[in-house]
Amino acid sequence: MAERKEMTTAELEELLLRARNIKSPASLRMRGSARMLGQLQVRGLEPGVAIQLGGAKYRDLLPAPGTEATLTFLMDDLVLAIPTTLLEPLAAAEAGRQQNPRVLRAAWPTGPLEVHHRDDVRVATPDLPPLAATLETQGSPVPAMLLNLTETGIGLGLEQPLEPAPHGEVVVATALPGGVSLRLVGEVRHCELLPEGPLPFRIGLVLRDLQGETREALRGMIQARRIIRSESLRDQ
Repeated sequence: MAERKEMTTAELEELLLRARNIKSPASLRMRGSARMLGQLQVRGLEPGVAIQLGGAKYRDLLPAPGTEATLTFLMDDLVLAIPTTLLEPLAAAEAGRQQNPRVLRAAWPTGPLEVHHRDDVRVATPDLPPLAATLETQGSPVPAMLLNLTETGIGLGLEQPLEPAPHGEVVVATALPGGVSLRLVGEVRHCELLPEGPLPFRIGLVLRDLQGETREALRGMIQARRIIRSESLRDQ
């Protein structure tokens, strides 16, 4: 269940300044639509007027001013959702031959902020299915399903038991929605055999050495799923 929290302009400004300073990942989801802009960040504030959001790509088709949306961003162990309306974006600046992406502007919210705990916003649920994956250990590659996914760890389900060494290193290969292929290196932290179910053998991994594009692709996918999940929780 979401916690609704009323905030003054000063309180919201303090919260958003912190989001900007720690570079919290943010996304905009258009209300009543599956359309979403991800991998955004709070760029600047116009207190009482607008929130400036950077990170939109030049190829992105920006929603029209007046579009109602939900601004969602991650802070610590919380997922925060704010209702807003899009305003005219800031004009693009020229930088040599390259044109910088426009900066989006979202109206300063007047409604309550919704707070979800990350543990309540899982990336693998009946309406957000697990991802097919391959677990590579000392033997041959084994098919698996990626059941749980965070920026620091993953949980896998398998049909048949394996015996990876505790704290040993394995590789998980998967493809994110949109076709982005990932190879993730993880350390085995726990193994568990459930009494029943289609995937009774479970393995938990802590991710190692996430680099540049891999880290950003993983973070973007997790953010997108958390936004969808937080919206479904709102309707419960």
